[in-house]
Amino acid sequence: MPGRKKLLWFLFKLLLSAGLILFILSTKASFRDIGTALKNVDPGWLALALCLHIPGNLISAYRWQILARIQGDRHSLGYLLQSYLVGQFFNNFLPTRFGGDAVRIWDGSRQSKSLVKSSAIVVADRSTGLFALFLFALGASLFRLEFARKLPVIWVSLLVGVSGLVVVAVFFLPLTGRLLEKFPARGLPAKALQKMLSFRRILISYKDHKRPFLAAMMWAIILQVNVVVYYYLMGKAFHLAIPFLDYFIFIPIVLLIQTVPISLGGLGPRELAYVEIFKSYGIAAAAAFSFSLVADVAVNLVIGLIGGLIYISRK
Repeated sequence: MPGRKKLLWFLFKLLLSAGLILFILSTKASFRDIGTALKNVDPGWLALALCLHIPGNLISAYRWQILARIQGDRHSLGYLLQSYLVGQFFNNFLPTRFGGDAVRIWDGSRQSKSLVKSSAIVVADRSTGLFALFLFALGASLFRLEFARKLPVIWVSLLVGVSGLVVVAVFFLPLTGRLLEKFPARGLPAKALQKMLSFRRILISYKDHKRPFLAAMMWAIILQVNVVVYYYLMGKAFHLAIPFLDYFIFIPIVLLIQTVPISLGGLGPRELAYVEIFKSYGIAAAAAFSFSLVADVAVNLVIGLIGGLIYISRK
């Protein structure tokens, strides 16, 4: 039954992604218009945008290294960088945007000898990035309230983000810890509960290392600035007349939308979000779809290919 449920859930994601893409292609954007948008891409801006992936991946690996060292794990920057790239390879083929995190957890556990500990480190790494994205979206929205009013999806996404932060805050409350420790469980549930408590203690321990954790948070903010600038440069490559500040509003929103595990790697919901957001600027759906096709799909496939070659070389 668990295997059947996973298969049905995967099929649902596949149908949702395929259905939304077909909906866009059949009602909002023609192949001819998409082809025209792709032909008009400025190669100079495109190359400049692609170059930002180099510092982006280095910053990601360095932030992971800081968080791992707090827990006593000593990984080289090169090892973590390779693990990041391999993770991006699996992100292209696994049914969620977090599929590559399983690879990172496994790689991290080679030194810590603990999947629970390695999982907590990767979750802390992922969470700092999501938190920075949420802060960007919230802060930029307050500066552009008139833009946010035109797109209710922004407020819905921010509400989801706030709800997620509340859930995380509740999970780390001392009362929650006491309740979990008193929860009666035997057999397999008891083992799962102990792992959850261990996972929680590891994450809470970051508060005792304020300086390195704040450094990791700072690098997370720098990384997300790099991400937003990347999409801004991609917009320039597609000749999109969108103010720079607005990218700090809708790019975090789109990235948050594609992390919701209801589609294959965000495919479908992400493209529809671009179409609806770009429409408010008078930008055609074909340009919005082409933007996502290059900035997200094609670039991730290329980076994933590099990660795939690294993965093969490990064997």
